[in-house]
Amino acid sequence: MLPGIISKSIVRRRRRKLLSLVAVALGMTVTTTVGTIALDVGDKVNRELRSFGANIWVTPAADSLSVVVGGVDYRPAGAGAFLAEKDLVNLKKIFWRNNIAAFAPFLEVPARVETRSAAVPTVAVGTWFDHRLQVDKTETLETGLKKLHPAWRVEGAWPADDDLAACLVGERLAKRLGVGLGQGQVASGKWQVVRLATNHSPLATSTGAEAATFIVRGILDSGGPEDDQVLVPLESLQKIAALEGKVRRVEVSAVTKPDDAFARSDPSKMTPEQFEKWSCSPYARSIAYQIEQAVPGAVAKPVFQVAEGEGRILGRVSLLMWILVAAGLVAAALAVASMMLATVLERRAEIGLLKSLGATDARVAALFLLETSVVGAFGGVAGYVTGTWLARSLALRVFGSPAAIHWVLFPAVVALAVAVALAGSAVPLARALKISPAVALRE
Repeated sequence: MLPGIISKSIVRRRRRKLLSLVAVALGMTVTTTVGTIALDVGDKVNRELRSFGANIWVTPAADSLSVVVGGVDYRPAGAGAFLAEKDLVNLKKIFWRNNIAAFAPFLEVPARVETRSAAVPTVAVGTWFDHRLQVDKTETLETGLKKLHPAWRVEGAWPADDDLAACLVGERLAKRLGVGLGQGQVASGKWQVVRLATNHSPLATSTGAEAATFIVRGILDSGGPEDDQVLVPLESLQKIAALEGKVRRVEVSAVTKPDDAFARSDPSKMTPEQFEKWSCSPYARSIAYQIEQAVPGAVAKPVFQVAEGEGRILGRVSLLMWILVAAGLVAAALAVASMMLATVLERRAEIGLLKSLGATDARVAALFLLETSVVGAFGGVAGYVTGTWLARSLALRVFGSPAAIHWVLFPAVVALAVAVALAGSAVPLARALKISPAVALRE
């Protein structure tokens, strides 16, 4: 009997129930869209922020050891330890290896770059441009400057790592040298070349120099100190400087979780339970700690300007999205309340008749709550379908790949839709239960 009463009530008042259903569906659409983005696109947003550059720097631990006697630092200028290039594969063997988006080693050597018309002292930087790193028998990682700094602009082409005679020249340095590119070539149809001369070893005291000729494949515009430098394949500079297999530092781009008070805790003072929780959270500090354990003789430190900037952006975007969710849910509840109030006023006689026939307040409330639950459930289903489609469309338009369908959200969205509908009907229902049967029937 009760299902028949509810179905007939919904059919007789189709327009009002449809408006309530649409209101709930809109609120659930926003909720589903934000939930899908939070589950699936959150990492994509974080990876897009990786265009800011590295957020963890890895340097030799020996660099942090001072040699100070009587207040005087006796370390020679330019001195420094090195990391072994062969150990860099360990970066992809830590617990958070999947969060390591890209990394590149750097070897910096004072040099003199020459062309036919000019000679300028500069810094030669050996690095990976587009490197294929064999992690194990089944996994290969593509990394290097192209992945680490996707925002850098190159006029011409990125050099290949196996092209040991190729180089990139910084924009400001290129102007001083008079080096330019048409479509990667000069008017004569030949690539422009520069001659790079460095000391045989950066720690040597001799004045002898090793020199090599490099083909300018591109002009680099980074907006940083690289615009005054020349970048060459790491292997080339290692041979010229007699530093085979060595690197000076490593810049790492990792997908991290924004820092909070717990992230800034000292690991040495944590309990085992706290340390396990800290290690199992992708904070920049916890990833840096694992890098230190994996790379012998290394010290890893987060670049706090980058990490905190990303954290603020993600935090504000997240706050904005949840504000939109709250606004959508409140609007849906108010719309349901408005429709329910109109229904109560319209059905005063029906309510009075039910009470005069012996229906208790609980039975009357159950009748209206069941109607509202049905509307809320259908609104939740419609909102989930629409929200999932919208989230996939937004992800495809913004990130180039659609978001996944998360069925785990479906029961949660339907339950939330029913709860919002019931919350919106609370005040009108309380008013309905106060209707006197005698007054309602007399009117």
